Order: sequence, then structure tokens, then C-alpha cells
Amino acid sequence: MSSTDRRVGLGALLGGILIAVAGWRLGLGTSQLPGPGFFPLLIACTMSGLGIWLILRPDSGGTPVPAESSRWSAFAIALISIFTYVMVLTWIGYLASTLALLTVQLRWVEKRSWSTSLLTAGIAATVSLIVFRVFLKVPLPAGFIPLPKGW
Repeated sequence: MSSTDRRVGLGALLGGILIAVAGWRLGLGTSQLPGPGFFPLLIACTMSGLGIWLILRPDSGGTPVPAESSRWSAFAIALISIFTYVMVLTWIGYLASTLALLTVQLRWVEKRSWSTSLLTAGIAATVSLIVFRVFLKVPLPAGFIPLPKGW
């Protein structure tokens, strides 16, 4: 096992502990009505468990990834696109900003073709809009794309 795996595992464990404390302070609620800290605590436990697994797992015996196959540029694109999505969501609206985010993620991070990226992003953005806005009645920002009445 590489020391990088152990460092990442330790970071996940410490981050999980911090999130667990924050979730606990928010309140867990009851089994019928979970409080605002329930899901952060659940995520923190999962994150901490995976961190412990990374720290304690035996050597996988795999070969290290060559330096020329680094995906730092893809990581930077993903991070910038998510931050941009958060910044423009209320201004542009859910459908357009989600379509743009997924297209960028699929095209430049996952290296899919334009047609696959646009088709997948369009279907995913539309289906998620219908699920959240119509069925779950979540008030999502409409933006500049007019939506049907009642959405």
C-alpha cells in the first residue's frame, strides 16, 4: 500500500469525524422524522469507514499509475464546473445550468463524444427536473427557459 493511500484514508477519517460532530450538533431527529444532522452523520460514518479501510487494507500489489496518465486537468475541470454551476444556478435556472454542467462533465472530464454528452445530459437534466419539480414539488429556479404551467 502506498503512503498516498494512507494519507487519503487519514484525511477521509478526520473529515468524517468533523462532519459527524457537525451532524450530531444539528440534531438527528427521530426514526419517523429525521433531523437536519441525520444525513450528514450517515455520510460521515460511510466516509470514516472508507477512510479506515484505506488505512488498514493490505497491499493490493498493483502497479503504480504512471505520471503521464494523471487526471489533474480533468479534476480541475470538474471542480471549476461544479463551482460555476452553484454560482449560476439561480440566475440561469435549474434546467439550463444542469444541462451545461452534465455536458461539461461528460465531454471534458469523462471524454465522451459530443452526441453522447448532449443526449445524456439532456435526458438526465429533464428527468431530474420532472422528478424534483413535478413529483416531489421541490421549488427549483426556473431561469430564462419558460416551463409549462404548474411546474
